[in-house]
Amino acid sequence: MAVSENRASGAIGIKALRKAWSGARNPAHVLKDLIAGISVGDPAMIALFVSSSLPYEEIVGPLSAAFPGVPLVGCTTAGSLTEDCYEAGGAIAIAFDRSAFSFEVALLTNLRQYSVARGVEQIETAYFRLLRELDQDRSSLFAMLLVDGLSRREEEIAASAYAALDEVPVFGASAGDNLHFDTTQIFHNGSILEDTALVVIGASNRMLEVFKFEHFRPMEEKLVITSADPERRVVHTINAEPAAEEYARLIGVAPDQLTPELFAANPLLARIRGDYHVRAIQKSDASGALHFFCAVDEGIVLTRAAPEDMRDNLVDNMEQIADRLGDLELVLCFDCILRRLEAERLGITSDLLPIFDRYRMIGFNTYGEQFRFLHLSQTLTGLAIGAAP
Repeated sequence: MAVSENRASGAIGIKALRKAWSGARNPAHVLKDLIAGISVGDPAMIALFVSSSLPYEEIVGPLSAAFPGVPLVGCTTAGSLTEDCYEAGGAIAIAFDRSAFSFEVALLTNLRQYSVARGVEQIETAYFRLLRELDQDRSSLFAMLLVDGLSRREEEIAASAYAALDEVPVFGASAGDNLHFDTTQIFHNGSILEDTALVVIGASNRMLEVFKFEHFRPMEEKLVITSADPERRVVHTINAEPAAEEYARLIGVAPDQLTPELFAANPLLARIRGDYHVRAIQKSDASGALHFFCAVDEGIVLTRAAPEDMRDNLVDNMEQIADRLGDLELVLCFDCILRRLEAERLGITSDLLPIFDRYRMIGFNTYGEQFRFLHLSQTLTGLAIGAAP
């Protein structure tokens, strides 16, 4: 199954954004679907997001070769989000045309030895290169982060980008591998990389908005992290009790009943600069510790969260964006895997598809999301792009 789109986006009919999705299992069929969907026009960049269940090494290089000289960025995913699917498989490609977009990319390697100072320098170099080459009409700036989802370096990279890019809005995603937590890949041109991140700095003549929202509100109950390893994102004790045992008690289940679906339904919130942000749990281990998707420091106070209706929350937030931008050409979405697990548990996946269609949303399921200087979880973040006037 394939979906592609080519919309006229300007007075002279130039197509500024083209998107394609393939649900095929055969890589040759995937390539055919994606190339057919984005081949018209003059792309300034191609973004490629491929489920880790596909043979992505047979897709990345050939797709890059099909568009010689065009930068390609992307990563492996934990699933696809389109108007037709919200599931674990699939491959998505988006082409940004030179008529409306310009890009520069900072490639950050060897994340195990990541230096914030060096990262800031590399990001600033790419940013200044873009500014020197920029057309005067391209005043809408943004930065997209794509990070190896098992590197545990998202906090440092988001902070580096936020520091280097002044007031440029930053959003991003952690690559996924369908909840295996074995290996996640970053795509850069024809290469497939690990222990790597990309900072993609873009400029456009379109109205843009970087956004993030989540569908949880704080409850009264507080929890204190009393023993943790923030570097590994592991919490050993909560309220001075074994973490998994105490968390299970608080949500009313036995520790051996904890599952990804239960974690998705019962996240915790951290208050940062007056706003609440989700701190979602990845798994529990044999020692009774909890592994989080984001760093959690010892001594931090977390708040239990109560969910709102995901469908109503999505419509309310997207309506506000549409009110500000007008007609939407495309909304690039980085959507936490835990949101999709929750939708599946509640049986509302089919209710979300018309909403994705209405607001022209496309993207993938992530292992974490970045917004401004923060690394988040169980959140939807992305880039809304207004249609041409």
